[in-house]
Amino acid sequence: MLIDNDSEMEDLFKEIFIDEAYTIFFHEEADDVISLIKQYQPHVVILDYNLNGLNGGELCRQIKNNEEVKDVPVILCSGFPKAIYALENYGYDAFVEKPFDIDEIQDLVDEQIASRLK
Repeated sequence: MLIDNDSEMEDLFKEIFIDEAYTIFFHEEADDVISLIKQYQPHVVILDYNLNGLNGGELCRQIKNNEEVKDVPVILCSGFPKAIYALENYGYDAFVEKPFDIDEIQDLVDEQIASRLK
């Protein structure tokens, strides 16, 4: 599941993962991220930090503090990594800086899914 306020990211992720038969659930906002996770049951959640409403870090915190969904891996993305590193750790499983390398994001998603399925 991808939550990013840039709709072009949906197309990019669909292109990146087309050969891996992943289904991408895209949302530009996620006021109730827990309900979305329960609905879609994703293997991994990718959150942009800079969202309308709650930022991706706060959404990550909600996920990690919820007993029902806390084990879903969360990858936090940002074009402003220094700001993320200066802030508290939101509990994300991985962080990737935008712009990211396509191979890097593929490997990171695959690693997070593999670690969850163990």
